[in-house]
Amino acid sequence: MFSIFKKKEPPLLLVSVNGKKICAMSQADVPCEKTPTVSISPGSFLEFSYSQGASHRHDLGGVSGWCHLSIRVHSNLACQADCVLTDSETFDPEAFAKGRALGIRFQPFFISGAKVKNEEMHGKGLFARGLHFSGTVTPGNIVLSCECDQCRRSFQIRSYHAGFSNAGYFYSHSGKYTITVSDRVAGCPAALSEPNPAELAALEAALPPAPDGTSFKYLNPFRCPHCAAPYIDFHANPKYRPGEYYGNYFVGSELLRYECV
Repeated sequence: MFSIFKKKEPPLLLVSVNGKKICAMSQADVPCEKTPTVSISPGSFLEFSYSQGASHRHDLGGVSGWCHLSIRVHSNLACQADCVLTDSETFDPEAFAKGRALGIRFQPFFISGAKVKNEEMHGKGLFARGLHFSGTVTPGNIVLSCECDQCRRSFQIRSYHAGFSNAGYFYSHSGKYTITVSDRVAGCPAALSEPNPAELAALEAALPPAPDGTSFKYLNPFRCPHCAAPYIDFHANPKYRPGEYYGNYFVGSELLRYECV
């Protein structure tokens, strides 16, 4: 009879856009998927908050229209979310499948109470973080929204498949630039393979400096554009380098290309 006086438990996960709640999940809902649709304008942000005060905020940049979200919370308390942006409030899956709509994949995370801690992902590659999947090609109209391990700010990147493009990649020491190299060039780090050390060293020496004067190296990390902390830390995790066969560059920037002469 006293059940009505029980304190209501806070939601396991609360999702909001521009500070306005759009959906919530409780422990009783898990596993579950919520698919809210919300109108957004340039400068909007998406935020995932959970019971112990932690949150993950993703700035959506200059996009506008209707944001069709899919938010999945699994039994292990991992949360995966992505969205498709269209001009219509009614979701048309064909628009994305045919490349007429932009998709955003948000960096997955573990909610408080999960056995896996988010800190275990720090410095690791995009496959380990759940932003790419082995055996599945990420479509070119998907942007990845990442969260820095240090400053916690979000940033958006695009990826290209080095294997299908027949072009390896190098990051500048500053982390601001990505240069591609044909895998026909000696020393190029081709997808899923270890480059010959002597040929790699010769190629690194031949590469031009980045526009900011820093050098391109095989084990340079991919860095946060806000605080320059390593995001994919190949120095700390060199074993990941051959398997990270997607080269990455920031939304709004362009890939550089090394033309061997």
